[in-house]
Amino acid sequence: MILWVMLIGLSPDLAYGHGVVGDRTFLSPIVGNDAFPDNAASLTSRRSDYAFSLLPALEKQLGDSSSLLLTGGWDKLEPEAGPDTSGPRDLSIYFRQSAYVSPAHEFEFTVSPFLVVPTGTREIADEGYTHLGGELLVGKGLGDLPDEGALNILRPLAIQVEAGYAGRLQGPANSDVFANFEVEYSLSYLERFVEPIGTDRPWRDLVPYTELDYSQALIASRLTTLPDFRLTPGLAYLGDYCEVSMGAQVALNGAAQPGDRVAVIGLIEVFYDGLFPALAWKPF
Repeated sequence: MILWVMLIGLSPDLAYGHGVVGDRTFLSPIVGNDAFPDNAASLTSRRSDYAFSLLPALEKQLGDSSSLLLTGGWDKLEPEAGPDTSGPRDLSIYFRQSAYVSPAHEFEFTVSPFLVVPTGTREIADEGYTHLGGELLVGKGLGDLPDEGALNILRPLAIQVEAGYAGRLQGPANSDVFANFEVEYSLSYLERFVEPIGTDRPWRDLVPYTELDYSQALIASRLTTLPDFRLTPGLAYLGDYCEVSMGAQVALNGAAQPGDRVAVIGLIEVFYDGLFPALAWKPF
């Protein structure tokens, strides 16, 4: 249970952002962060037999290529042995800076240092320790594949990659590594840029996806816990002002807690600057 708490406290479980690069509009991954600084507010819910989580997030653009992201959450743990535990998570503060963008290749690379402030309940968060970390994020659409021949049908595909590390600033030298890899297929991109299939909205706004998620704790700077691999297939609706996503997360090895091998995850995200243009204001 302790190791699971460490991982949920530090791995960025939320999905944020609405990324437009060239002709491509990327999903917000249901697990992990994306590479696109933006103005968005989201709420993610995760439910298994072991835990229930509510995970809010708020992101505000500071400039055209940077943003500040705040994430928190509330968890209820229901272990098979022992009493239930509930309480808030720590507050995580991310500075997100896009380092390179290629609209022609539907590519964006972002660097994001972050700070985890020990504001949560000790039984839920990581025992009251401050953490400092960073992550690298990439989004790449395959729209630059040849538009003739067999590869044409693959052009609606896009991939997103996140890899990060977080370490304690005081106390025992414990830390965490995590990574997420997502593949998505945009029916809207298929309709608009590849092969019209006569699909009207809202059906063409559906985006099937699959994620592979990894996390692992380091005790005294050594990999002393099992790597936690999970597969998260799902389906998202990506509209002009919001995203709604639902997925099923399945553990791929024995690292998951009993009762946490299968979970249902849901995400609602609002791109608030589209609804309220005045909130698109940037200080820099």
